[in-house]
Amino acid sequence: MMFFNYEGIKMKILLILLVTVVHLFSKSVENIIINNHQFALLKESYDEYGSKGETISFYSKEKDRKEDAIFAFVLHDSTGGCNDKSIEKGTYEINGTTLTFYTLWKRQGSVDDAPFGGKIQHYEVVEDGSFNLLSSSLYVETHTKDYDNNSGMRFLFEKIKTKEDKKALDEYVAFVEKNFHGKFVFEDKADALIKEVRKALRRRMKARWKR
Repeated sequence: MMFFNYEGIKMKILLILLVTVVHLFSKSVENIIINNHQFALLKESYDEYGSKGETISFYSKEKDRKEDAIFAFVLHDSTGGCNDKSIEKGTYEINGTTLTFYTLWKRQGSVDDAPFGGKIQHYEVVEDGSFNLLSSSLYVETHTKDYDNNSGMRFLFEKIKTKEDKKALDEYVAFVEKNFHGKFVFEDKADALIKEVRKALRRRMKARWKR
């Protein structure tokens, strides 16, 4: 079995989970209605343990208690030093009963063990007010191309020549799908996904400028 050095990305995922539940600041609440259900959207900013950012959580308006959060999402996270950072950006769009969440991961400076990629998730708010996942597509490079030559990620860029190569790539894809929660896409579909995520982030930015 091929050896994968994914400690950096595992720590990143753990840190995101940690900072979203401890010592949060600058809260704001927005009330919306989707499919005849009222929701409170709670935005919270944090600045802890070398990570700074903002999350948004969807709550049932009727229950309106923190432990009843239906869905939590990272709008922005920056982790690292002054020049070298792992960055996550996210936005969402509501279209009728459907919610689409867009996530972009990128690196700033000399960061080798941080992800690059994107994810698009489509949810539907069903009659009981719960979120039903319709699809989740992603493309993620968990580190820079030359950071770990034992990783099956290199076969995203190199031609597969042996069964061992194919197994290594399959193991890498399975790891990403499990830890980033989506279906991995390749080549042209991956490029299109990243472009769509970037467009959604630009739409959000333009909407803010108009306010």
